[in-house]
Amino acid sequence: MAKKPGAGGVILVAVICGVGTACLIWYYLRQMDESKNREPVVSATMDINPHTKINREMITDSKAYPKDLIPENALTNLNQVAGRIALRHINAKEPIRSSDLVPAGQASTLALDIPEGMRAIAIGVSEVIAVGTSIKPGDRVDILATYPEPRTRQELTKMLLQNVLVLAVNKGQTDANGKEGANSSMTLAVQPEQTELITAADRAGALRVSLRPLNDQHIIPSQGVTTKDFYGGRIPEETPTATNDQRQTPVYIMPPAPSRRPEINVIRGVQEQTVSP
Repeated sequence: MAKKPGAGGVILVAVICGVGTACLIWYYLRQMDESKNREPVVSATMDINPHTKINREMITDSKAYPKDLIPENALTNLNQVAGRIALRHINAKEPIRSSDLVPAGQASTLALDIPEGMRAIAIGVSEVIAVGTSIKPGDRVDILATYPEPRTRQELTKMLLQNVLVLAVNKGQTDANGKEGANSSMTLAVQPEQTELITAADRAGALRVSLRPLNDQHIIPSQGVTTKDFYGGRIPEETPTATNDQRQTPVYIMPPAPSRRPEINVIRGVQEQTVSP
């Protein structure tokens, strides 16, 4: 005859079932609590380049983000994103914000590529000035200026600006994958006050551009170079040129005035006669 389980066994089974039920209830409540603190956002499924029209294959809304980690202006509906144009590079798995997009019908302008707080200014270039037409949008360059130094009256070549972003080349071309580099114009992103500096330097002298290597952020201190620096520390003597005030005034020699012989007036009665001795 089988022996019935005692009261202790029944109690143990009941305790195990109670603990299991409590764990399930705790897990359920935790999931409910976490779901209240999360909400789905639209994120990219792949890297999206600027000026790209976004389709449904590029985005998803299945991933829920903690509310405290969701970026400001993040979009939550796929219909808010699909068919729009990306203004910047969007990384895969990155939430998409309303400020990242423009409607498909809105024309893309260079103004969208200007970094915040910067200004765009164009300079004229040639094959020599633009490093053999090798500079393209996205490159970084240094700007050199050659102009007459007002104190020494010598030509000074100085590194005017360094690590400047190239926004566009030629006729507003912003595609770095284009076949041609800069050969007629170059549009640069600079600080607002630097637009005055470039304009004044361009008017006062000549500008030249130096291409920087990738990922080189180093800034080099520069005092500039004059003619004296590559003549061994001295300027070759030049033949002085007379100014208008220093030019010799012509000298005119006048002959002496002819001498006059003395004269005597002789009066005889009513007659007067002048004679010379």
